[in-house]
Amino acid sequence: MKKILIFTVVLLLTLTPVIFAVAGDSNDPIVVLSYLNDRINSLIKDYGLEDVQTIKEKVDDLSTGGTSTGSGATASLEVVEIKDGERLIGGAGTELILRGGKATIIGSELGGLANITVGKDFVSGMEAVPNNLMIVPRDDGRGVYTDTYAVFMVRGTYEVIK
Repeated sequence: MKKILIFTVVLLLTLTPVIFAVAGDSNDPIVVLSYLNDRINSLIKDYGLEDVQTIKEKVDDLSTGGTSTGSGATASLEVVEIKDGERLIGGAGTELILRGGKATIIGSELGGLANITVGKDFVSGMEAVPNNLMIVPRDDGRGVYTDTYAVFMVRGTYEVIK
């Protein structure tokens, strides 16, 4: 009997802090969601991370911005068809890849299109090479035209002129 009494007293003394602990208190062995949320919010305020969400939204807007109407900036490559006598004029930094047909380079007084695949400047009058990446270096009227039909993959700002 004496052993049972001693065991019960030791057990009660051991479990008393757990039994009387308040939920979310530092003595509570179980972490609750409200405690975690409060702690995370205080860390965000302490380290000035409130702007992270707005920065993320701005980055998302930049990566998904653009239109598919024929003139605008797109984050992905867009298939553009130009027909007999049409010109595709690119803005600064626009990437062009000839996928089908024949096209001729339109340059300016400052040069032509940078053919990244070959590593050369393609000036006015030169034929565009199929499946080569070309970049328009400046927004000064550079691009390509065709007398028949051509299909391009385009990334960046451009305008198709008849």
